[in-house]
Amino acid sequence: PDYVFSENYKLPSLTELNDFIKINKHLPNIPSAAEVEKNGLEMGDMQKRMMEKIEELTLYIIDLKKEMDAIKKPVNQ
Repeated sequence: PDYVFSENYKLPSLTELNDFIKINKHLPNIPSAAEVEKNGLEMGDMQKRMMEKIEELTLYIIDLKKEMDAIKKPVNQ
């Protein structure tokens, strides 16, 4: 799912993600345990969804690193 790295991809903020998890008890675009129990899952589709989440996590880490660097810069000067 390289579309995650597209300029047009809307990565939810961590606050939005947290709110979604609190309400739904699972990650966005990942079926709930009840859905999987009821409908099963297709391994290829789930692999794609997991890759999407890994790539989103990578973007969150990059953003957090940028924030940390910006905070550390004035401290180190």
